Amino acid sequence: MPSEGDAFPAAGETLFEDSFDDDRNNWGVVDDPEFGSAAYANGDYVWEFRGRVAHWIAGELGDQYDRGELAMLDVVVRAEATIVEGGGVIGVSCRETPDTNAEWQWYEFVARGGFAAIRRADDQSNIDVLAMTDDVNLPIGDPIAIEGACIDDAGGDVQLWLTINGAPVLQATDSDPLGNGVPGLQAWTYPAQEQMDVRWHDFSVHRPDA
Repeated sequence: MPSEGDAFPAAGETLFEDSFDDDRNNWGVVDDPEFGSAAYANGDYVWEFRGRVAHWIAGELGDQYDRGELAMLDVVVRAEATIVEGGGVIGVSCRETPDTNAEWQWYEFVARGGFAAIRRADDQSNIDVLAMTDDVNLPIGDPIAIEGACIDDAGGDVQLWLTINGAPVLQATDSDPLGNGVPGLQAWTYPAQEQMDVRWHDFSVHRPDA
């Protein structure tokens, strides 16, 4: 696990933020009998879902990407959330881009009670673990502040950092980096089809502080 002295990137200029008061950024309201629901309640974006993976982006950012206007290659992505029920992981993602053996792929920064990881994943459940630890303590029912940073270096690699509740947790490098893409919210159920209830309190995307 990184030490307090390691140079984790700080969040600078805010590029996007959502306090989840309503669906103005088009995350979506869902009520599916098989996979569960997503809705706004009391200032939170509330997921009660089943079915393995929930990878969610704001429609506003997806539209910018489709128009070729999104510039979110090097970013710090933040979210605060509470796992109300379920044994899976939650977190944030960056650089969602088209994949060759799935529709979409991304980097994700995820955690649950005694586990945290930085991974490269796709919507067909192909997961490449880039770094992981069991040296975390995140009780269910307590809010978690998760921050993931994705920043290309001068050598052509991408450097990835995970911070939880303000403390540096993991760092990883990918020598085959994904390109510019959409950041978002991420969760995986465990066991795979068990229901997971999550309350997302806020979400933001920042430029790294120079």
